[in-house]
Amino acid sequence: MESLRHVLLVFHLFGFAAILGGLFYQLRGKDPVAGGYMVTSAGVQLVTGAGLIWIRMSLDLPVIGAKMWVKLALDALVAAIALVGMRNRKAWPFYGVGVSTAAAVVVAVAWT
Repeated sequence: MESLRHVLLVFHLFGFAAILGGLFYQLRGKDPVAGGYMVTSAGVQLVTGAGLIWIRMSLDLPVIGAKMWVKLALDALVAAIALVGMRNRKAWPFYGVGVSTAAAVVVAVAWT
C-alpha cells in the first residue's frame, strides 16, 4: 500500500508538471490556449489526488479534511476551466488554468 501511495504521488506530480510545463511553453507563443494536455493532466490530478487521500486514510496517516476538500475543489476547477478552454479556444481559460493550478500548489505546500 505504501508503494502505491508513492506511485500515485509521482503521477500526481507528473500531472502538475505537465500543466505548468505546457503553460510556460505556450506563454512564448502569440495566442496561448488551453489544450487537450491540460484536460488530461487535470484528470490525472483529480484521480491521483483522490487516490492519495483514500490511501492516507486507509493507512491511518494524518489527513487535514478541509485542506483535502479545497485541493479537490481546485483540481476540479482546473479540469473544468481546461475543458471550457479547449472547446472555446480563447485565452482567458488558459490563464485561469494557470492561476488555479498555482493556487492548488500553494494550498498543497503552505497549508499544514
